[in-house]
Amino acid sequence: MRISRRYSADVSYTFGDSDEASLRLRRLAEIYEAETRELLGRAHSFAGSQSFSLAIDFGCGPGWTTRLIADVLRPARTIGLESSERYVMEARSHHPDLRFLQHDVLVAPFPAQNADLLFCRFLLTHLASPHEACKLWAQTIAAPGALLVLHETESMQSGHPALARYYEMVGQMQRHFGQELNVGTMLEAALADTPWQILHSECRVLEKPACRMASLHAPNLRTWGKNSFAIQNFDPVELASLEQELTAIAEGRIEAGVVHNAARQIVARRS
Repeated sequence: MRISRRYSADVSYTFGDSDEASLRLRRLAEIYEAETRELLGRAHSFAGSQSFSLAIDFGCGPGWTTRLIADVLRPARTIGLESSERYVMEARSHHPDLRFLQHDVLVAPFPAQNADLLFCRFLLTHLASPHEACKLWAQTIAAPGALLVLHETESMQSGHPALARYYEMVGQMQRHFGQELNVGTMLEAALADTPWQILHSECRVLEKPACRMASLHAPNLRTWGKNSFAIQNFDPVELASLEQELTAIAEGRIEAGVVHNAARQIVARRS
């Protein structure tokens, strides 16, 4: 089973898998570790005394979140699925005790079945139809009673003009490619008419140091020079200036306070 091309995980707008992109993902994992650990702990509480036999990390990248899942939940097996061959190899190198497989998260059959814990963070924002993805996972890889754990952005707000403009541009670009930066606002609706029953849904307003967030955004901005939408719609002079400002914020040469990140966290159970 394959979701139609317009829902493919092989999207036109990605952060890539270069050395810089990999470093960015490690920083991302560090910045969001605390609330992700808490979310996994909540999932564990819903499982009660039941131990997890197989946990799947969709879009695992270099494996940092997969590592966290394994450490917090202690499943018998933990598998990360990732479309990038480079990231799969890197994940295997960093975490030799875990299993990583190159596989499109929207293509069934999957290389594992009957998973009782499915996790994704900052993945559905890059998929054209979160509803179709969640329905596919429920129908193909999830065991009856499995838990689905989601963390996605609802909004990103900053009082600094450079960061505010960056979030505006990212939103425009993602919408052009059929994606949604603030997909967290849509997650409850995305699970409607699927086998998933929501057990917990919460919007958490997270305050992240602007310097750390800018360290994620500046490398991404540097990839836009090869992006057709950015080339056609954004002023290259503005992009260059924005990159300089974000770099200065990341390095602490400009103080920009905090970024207010509203995040939707959901735990759902397959009926």
